[in-house]
Amino acid sequence: MKKCFLLLLIPFLFILSSCSNETVPPVTAQNGKLNLTIEDFASSGPVQLNGEWKFFWQELLSENEIKKRLIERDYANLLVPSDWANTLGTSLGYGTYYLKVTIPEEKVGNTLALTTTNQNTSYTLLVNGVRVASNGFVGTSAETSEPEYSNQLVYFTPRNRELNIVLHVANFDHPVGGATKPIFLGTSEQISKTNSTTLAYTMFSIGAILVMGIYELIIFFFRRKEIVFFYFGLISILISIYTMVKSPFYLNKIFPSMEWIWVYRIEIICIYLLFLFYLLFIKAMYPKEMKKIPTLIGIIIAFCSIIFTLIEQPLVFRPLLDFIFKIIILYVLYGLYVLIVAYKRKRPTARVNLIANLVYFITVLNDVLLTLNWIVSIPLSTSGFFLYVLIQSFNLSKDYARKFEEAERLSSDLQVLNSSLDEKIKARTEELKQKNDELKRLTLIDGLTGIYNRRYFDEYMSKYFEESFKNNSPLSILMIDVDNFKVYNDNYGHVAGDELLIKSSQLIKEMCPEDTFVARYGGEEFAVVLTNSSKQNALNFAEGIRLLIEEQKFSLGKDNSYITISIGASSTEQHAFKKKDELIDRADKALYQSKKNGKNRVTLL
Repeated sequence: MKKCFLLLLIPFLFILSSCSNETVPPVTAQNGKLNLTIEDFASSGPVQLNGEWKFFWQELLSENEIKKRLIERDYANLLVPSDWANTLGTSLGYGTYYLKVTIPEEKVGNTLALTTTNQNTSYTLLVNGVRVASNGFVGTSAETSEPEYSNQLVYFTPRNRELNIVLHVANFDHPVGGATKPIFLGTSEQISKTNSTTLAYTMFSIGAILVMGIYELIIFFFRRKEIVFFYFGLISILISIYTMVKSPFYLNKIFPSMEWIWVYRIEIICIYLLFLFYLLFIKAMYPKEMKKIPTLIGIIIAFCSIIFTLIEQPLVFRPLLDFIFKIIILYVLYGLYVLIVAYKRKRPTARVNLIANLVYFITVLNDVLLTLNWIVSIPLSTSGFFLYVLIQSFNLSKDYARKFEEAERLSSDLQVLNSSLDEKIKARTEELKQKNDELKRLTLIDGLTGIYNRRYFDEYMSKYFEESFKNNSPLSILMIDVDNFKVYNDNYGHVAGDELLIKSSQLIKEMCPEDTFVARYGGEEFAVVLTNSSKQNALNFAEGIRLLIEEQKFSLGKDNSYITISIGASSTEQHAFKKKDELIDRADKALYQSKKNGKNRVTLL
């Protein structure tokens, strides 16, 4: 499975790197000016017009008005991209950005291109006094402004080396205002290649995820018991819708008459629905590991958030998203914890599911930070979920095939049984009885050493401790641990380590009388229960076992050292124990004391 995961991850990272437009040369604007060289344009991707722009708050100025203000030094510098709230104290208002870009002589007369990511509400972009792009309508009040939610790609041909770029931005509807997203400048070939590659990959991802989601729903339609396919199908479809809204291939390209606020609401609601169905999906796959109360709380949070988003305005419901994101991160971490627990319990599909969720968690974390404007990046959740869907589809298909094969096997066994039921019923009944007896015996026997296991030890101790307490007869217990077993295991390997445990258990068993109970307590630790045995007899017996193991001279492989054992003993003759656990705990502490005092010794507490 690891090889399969790597084979999926390598092309995923390759495609992701090719779609990113973050291959930006280290050049930024200073004091409203940006000087670009031919090397900047020779880079593999467009140039981000980041850095200090001239800024005029609560004014919509023309290029000539800006130049006059520059002479008067009546302006401020503002970073692009940035949120007005971080510098101006409010996100609501309007303003003018200005940047003077100097391009190399070789680019004069050649076609250049500008691409802009949506600035949350409305803006107008002018180059050398000519409006080249707009998003909604920029006004000086909420009544005169009209927000829009889309990207823009424009081409122009510069007639000289100077590009006077003016950006008017107005925001009265969104809690994040200003030029909060980068503006890219490059050759027409660079911009076209980047946009085409990104658009092609986005459309491919949307189509592939959408088809997989429909496929999962079809499986659920024919197999209503497989509810995980229903939830996973809905998650896939929601991711496709979210990508249409969030990526360059926007929903308003398909539905141009859709209002900005509903496009934005769809984006936010998709996040809440994904959170909801992710909880239900994990709960359906691992019902014993995921608790009901956290799941119910998450469902209530998702429903309330959706209703709140539908009835309120962005200035109200968008700040809620910041808080809900933190809750979502906690729930995703809880989901990873559930998967780890399921993996440790050897649940089917748990390991693959854990890998897929870790990959997706990283990409979702990127998008969370991007949405909160904490980082400058690109949306990765679509790419991450595309890989997640591939891994998860393989995972679900494998589990479904396993169930199908199991059903086929059971069906075949049933047909064979029914074909000769009258003749075989007696033989089968006897066979089942023998198997049940064998299974019962196996549940009490340690698979490696052939002596009793921990489970039977607990049952045995409960029974004989009660008899000892009732009859006032002595009961002693020895806890035995192989010293330096890890060193032996590291030097000779696990097979040799297993053989050492087998030989040690046989030696202990052979030395014990027939009525003595011997069990493997766990790992390299054994337990011996001596009924009707005084503490002195227990000590003598323990010393005999210690000497027997020491005489075998099982070499540790260095410094002429040999395997020894440490023993802790306790007896009801020594203390009046009221519970068996107290007797066992005292022996365990005695064993610890033997280890602490240098090993290869017997200690009675």
